[in-house]
Amino acid sequence: MKDNNLRIVGNNGELLALDFIVNKGFTIIEHNYRFGRLGEIDIIAQKENLIVFIEVKTRFSKRFGGALYSIGPKKRNRILKTAKKFIAANDKLFTKETVFRFDLITIENNTITWLEDIIRH
Repeated sequence: MKDNNLRIVGNNGELLALDFIVNKGFTIIEHNYRFGRLGEIDIIAQKENLIVFIEVKTRFSKRFGGALYSIGPKKRNRILKTAKKFIAANDKLFTKETVFRFDLITIENNTITWLEDIIRH
C-alpha cells in the first residue's frame, strides 16, 4: 500500500510540474518517456530551440537531503542514456541549433522549484 501511495504522490507531482512548465511557455514533447528497462525521463519539453529533459521529485520533507539530493550517479547515468536514446530515435526533431538541458523540478510542501542545468554533459 505504501508503494501505491508514493506512486500517487509522484504522479500528482508530475501533473503539477506539467502545468508549471506549460505556463512557462514550453510545449510537452513526452511525458514518462521510457526506453525499455534502461530508464525513464519524467518530462521532455521544448521552447524554441531548447529541449529540456526534466526529472520531477515530490517530497513532503527535506529528510535525507530533500528532493535535490535524490539524483545520484546511478540516476544521472540512466537519465543520460535514456536521453541519448530519445535523441537518436527522434533525430528529425532537432537541428544543429538545438540546445539540450537537464533540469530538476522539485515539489516540496506544495512549493515548486525549477533547478536548471543539473547535469553537465
